[in-house]
Amino acid sequence: MADILPLRFRMLHYISTVEKTSVDQIMKALEPEYGLEKQFKKEVLMEHFLDMKANLIIEDNDVVFDDKGELLIYYSINDEGRRLLEKYLPKRWNQPSFL
Repeated sequence: MADILPLRFRMLHYISTVEKTSVDQIMKALEPEYGLEKQFKKEVLMEHFLDMKANLIIEDNDVVFDDKGELLIYYSINDEGRRLLEKYLPKRWNQPSFL
């Protein structure tokens, strides 16, 4: 069985490995791991982003309009998110990141 994290926690882990990310970028990056799961939908990932922001573990740091005129929000991890990862991320998932 594959060694995978719960989707929201994996999202937080991914965010810690990049300077900033959008929902489209994170979907592309995590599709190989979670693409076959029913919950792997843009709307669900957006809800995860909003919940993590409400829980003060990520923050939005850039807002632009894409080619289609849709709002595109970029998120990054903050100190509280880093502390959460340091405390609960399994050691085998540790890798160089923005921690």
